[in-house]
Amino acid sequence: MQDRKLLKKLKQDPERGMRELIERYSGLVYAVVRGRLFHGAFDIADVDECVADTFSEFYMDLDKFDPERAGIKAWLCAIARHNSLDRVRKQRSLSVSSLDDPNIPEIEDDFSLEGEFIEKAERKRVLDAVKALGEPDREIIIRKYYLGQSSKTIAQRLDMTVSNVDVRTHRAVARLKDSIGGE
Repeated sequence: MQDRKLLKKLKQDPERGMRELIERYSGLVYAVVRGRLFHGAFDIADVDECVADTFSEFYMDLDKFDPERAGIKAWLCAIARHNSLDRVRKQRSLSVSSLDDPNIPEIEDDFSLEGEFIEKAERKRVLDAVKALGEPDREIIIRKYYLGQSSKTIAQRLDMTVSNVDVRTHRAVARLKDSIGGE
């Protein structure tokens, strides 16, 4: 139902509609893109540009969107995944003329595939524990620690007080420490 209202607004008043679309889904789109462009070859400007491209592409292809097939959220996530994967493919396909090229990220001396695997497994374990928190604690933790939002911004988005967000954050972090054991 909300998707239909937002689509109507996008068609009748594109500026307000886009503002609402971005406000509602920017955190989600940012998380999708950041998850794909996480390694050293991409910086925050690349992520921001990809997020902007996602919203732009959504608007440009609005006539192709079929609300009967998928919701706006799913459509935006698909566009974000495709855009970020395209960036990764383009980055990989760049030919490197010399190993002395300063744009090539250096591998640290203590790098190991085993260490990377363990680190990825730990991140998954933490993310699974965050998912198990339940609402609104899950969303508070994701917004605060993954998206870097302030308690004030979170409070406004979730219609809570700042102190309530801070207390819930503190308690959720304590539960996370208990569930994953340690820090």
